[in-house]
Amino acid sequence: MVAAGATAALAAARQISRADAKAVATAVNLRHSDLPTFKVAGNPITSQQRQEDAQLSACIGETPPSERLADVQSQDFVGPSPDTVTISSETQIQPSVAAVTSDLAAIHRPVALSCLEKALVKALATSAPKGSSYTVSAARLPATLPGTSGVAAVRVTAIFHVKSGSKTVTVPAYIDDVGFAYGQAEVSLDVISTLQAPSATLETKLAVALIARAHSALG
Repeated sequence: MVAAGATAALAAARQISRADAKAVATAVNLRHSDLPTFKVAGNPITSQQRQEDAQLSACIGETPPSERLADVQSQDFVGPSPDTVTISSETQIQPSVAAVTSDLAAIHRPVALSCLEKALVKALATSAPKGSSYTVSAARLPATLPGTSGVAAVRVTAIFHVKSGSKTVTVPAYIDDVGFAYGQAEVSLDVISTLQAPSATLETKLAVALIARAHSALG
């Protein structure tokens, strides 16, 4: 499993202004060259997502989205495997290193996992397959990567029970969020996979690329 160790000094990153924040965040995110065999799909941040994000941040105790200098998502990259795999990244530039440190402390509190579980349950209430039931659980992933000033990596698992005629089919879905901090940046690698858990090897490769870009973009 993938997460990042706290080995890089925060002082190494330069101060990012509001004027530069969007360009810096964009430079860090995933691009098609990282996943050349994947299809590219749009990934706009909708008004509903912004509202849900604000609610989740408030539940966890993170910096309010309104205070971020920038929040940029990559496109969605949809995998060519028989199972559905969708990968994206998101880079947020916070107003200060202190805000990032506070966010890291918040996401490591036990309540954060409960907040993530509740958020997914709420989302599934309108998007789950008709006639299905499901259970949701969240757990932390172990750390294996250096090069950041902190990490919060979580896997949320949803087990669907879908009726098909007289039978009930069980379908697992996994959402991995591998988040790390560097300077004012909070970067998340998001991997959604059905039937099989996400590839730890692929997550490691992509996390390494994002960490390298964060160092380059933030100095």
